[in-house]
Amino acid sequence: MDIAPLIARVVVGGMFFLSGFYKLFTPAQAEKMQKTMVEAGIAAPRQTAKFVSVCEFAFGALLIMGLFTSLAALVLLIISLVALVTVASKSVEGTSLGYRLSSYLDLPETLLMAILIWLIANGPGLWSLDFVLFLPRL
Repeated sequence: MDIAPLIARVVVGGMFFLSGFYKLFTPAQAEKMQKTMVEAGIAAPRQTAKFVSVCEFAFGALLIMGLFTSLAALVLLIISLVALVTVASKSVEGTSLGYRLSSYLDLPETLLMAILIWLIANGPGLWSLDFVLFLPRL
């Protein structure tokens, strides 16, 4: 049974979908997202926060359904990478290379990126709309 891609898509897609949902429809979360953008030095923080929230919501939903999985995973991978570089890396501590590497590996963005890369490389699996709609039948 090809269940691993389904689980990966639903868990990671669900995380992004819900994150985007609350940033879009909860004023306190939208404000927190904008503040994070300002603190990270991101250009046009209000517009960027809205754009990222919409992307998390929409591409998270696509990932859950397994529709345009590679595109959705790529967009979410880029969002995770930017979050890692601009925000999460500030929490990395340590002076030795090994300790800093360990700190990076402990970040949720790193795990999300690994799963998204795995989905891009291995595909959405049998339990996906991509499989139903786009794969040729033998």
